[in-house]
Amino acid sequence: MMIKLILNSFRADIKFIVRDPMLLMASLAPILLILFLRLVFPLLADFIYTRTSFDLNKYYSLAAITMVCIIPMLFGMVYAFILLDENDAQILHVISVTPAGKVNFIYMRMFMPTFLSFVMIILTIIFTQPVSSEGWLRTLYISFLIALQAPFTFLFIGSLARNKVEGLALSKLYGIFLVAVPVGLLLHHPWNYFAFFSPLYWISWAWVTSYPFESLLYGAISLIITIGSILIFLRYFLKKHRGF
Repeated sequence: MMIKLILNSFRADIKFIVRDPMLLMASLAPILLILFLRLVFPLLADFIYTRTSFDLNKYYSLAAITMVCIIPMLFGMVYAFILLDENDAQILHVISVTPAGKVNFIYMRMFMPTFLSFVMIILTIIFTQPVSSEGWLRTLYISFLIALQAPFTFLFIGSLARNKVEGLALSKLYGIFLVAVPVGLLLHHPWNYFAFFSPLYWISWAWVTSYPFESLLYGAISLIITIGSILIFLRYFLKKHRGF
């Protein structure tokens, strides 16, 4: 029953996304990121080097890691906007006949952007290799940690926004978490302390460190921050939609 619900909802979501140019562009953006990193970035680096002798290639990993971290925000935003749409609200009313059905529906809404983010993150890592020395276990581990930012974005926008305009404004706040990636990786103590609030900061260090224990520790910190935030916004979301 749950699988059928997911498939039916996914087909309806695809039709909705195709009709909305902004959501369609956001959904296709991960593919554009791959093309940029594989095709445009090397050309841009060569151009800058011939003009200024500045080697942009030294910062490829930083740029690639930062761009990979954008993916869950995109899918979380797309599904939050679908939820804010009136037609989606009608679907919510029809499907959520029972309390269990209502909870399953919101869990499904959280699962879809997470799953899509996980798949696209893995593909992006495979094609762009932000950290070339990592193995397949590290790839799965990091992909899972980053993908968990999708339900956070979804609940953040879905809880606080009343329409797409407000949702778009709130989605831009994700940039604060995203900026923590280059800030945290480039700056040294004590300036990198300002990035500690962002789970993406800890995920980035879990990704680049060569020590397995440190990777697990940083990943655990990011999980605590992410899951704690998700639970807070989920509770707020359920209060906002009292029918749940």
